[in-house]
Amino acid sequence: MSAQGSDTKQNGLVVKLSATWCPVCSGAAWNSYNWLLNNVKNNAFYFTAHSSSTSRLFSQTGSDIIRNFDQSAYQPAFYLNGLNKGSGGSVTEREIKNAIEDDVSKGPSALMKTVARASGNTSIKAQVTLTFPKLMTGNYTMGLYLVEKVVKEIQAGLSGTVEHKNVLRNSFFTQSFGEDLPGASFAAGYSKTISATINLPANSSAANFEVIAVLWKKNGVKYEFVNVHGTSDMAGVLTNISEKVDENFNFIVTNATLNDIEFQFSSLSLPLNGVTVQLRDILGRTVKQERGIQFSNDFQKMHFSNLNLTPGTYIISFESREFLISRKVVIK
Repeated sequence: MSAQGSDTKQNGLVVKLSATWCPVCSGAAWNSYNWLLNNVKNNAFYFTAHSSSTSRLFSQTGSDIIRNFDQSAYQPAFYLNGLNKGSGGSVTEREIKNAIEDDVSKGPSALMKTVARASGNTSIKAQVTLTFPKLMTGNYTMGLYLVEKVVKEIQAGLSGTVEHKNVLRNSFFTQSFGEDLPGASFAAGYSKTISATINLPANSSAANFEVIAVLWKKNGVKYEFVNVHGTSDMAGVLTNISEKVDENFNFIVTNATLNDIEFQFSSLSLPLNGVTVQLRDILGRTVKQERGIQFSNDFQKMHFSNLNLTPGTYIISFESREFLISRKVVIK
């Protein structure tokens, strides 16, 4: 069961703490998790962390994330973006659903786009491109996580083997919270692409996995949730194209007023089709959008009109299935 997230909005991360030996985990918590997966699909990502180190569903990464949220955590428990939302039932369901829907209307602190590609059923290479739409300060890390969609295993309180959904398997990195972003101050429009590869468990199918990327902000010994994105498409294009396009991308603003922005751009690396060009404000909200744009070696002109902007910093992003690059525009 795969949730869907937006690479332009704030998404929610739902983590359930469970255990196969826990009979209480087969009641309201079990039903609530399935209800959320079926009814809160948009702008949400899910995984289950199992607490018992003797279970084949246990992962040290999952344990580290749960203890980061709550040192005294006990199953069953639901966490939304690191905050405890109870042990299941209608109140838990309603609080998680409402919070995710409310957050979508807010501008995201970070834009994220995740792509993954499997090599047969032996490994998966993942790539996440991060863009900050506004000035950000602090220490950040990018985590990449391997999540198994369905695992058949026993569950106390239920008969026989049952389907455990969205089981967190491992981090792509040695560290549970991922790779550090260099520096502690990031200008509006800052963009970075991070890649990693992970081996799959023996006798598994790549189609049964999802890759989830989480941006964390380090605050003392704690890691605070910032945003999340993921993909279950294991046939993505991974050729370091974001870095190549960004390195060879020319961008010139020829006119910028409160009502009109004119700019030119070209790509020296290779022609690209189906690019979406978006103008966003400092909170990440889309002001204007054009789809189906083609990149070429020749300069192309674009004109966004009738904008009715206020003075400030805006981000023009160029996005496709393979890459995301951004440029800053200051309107006075």
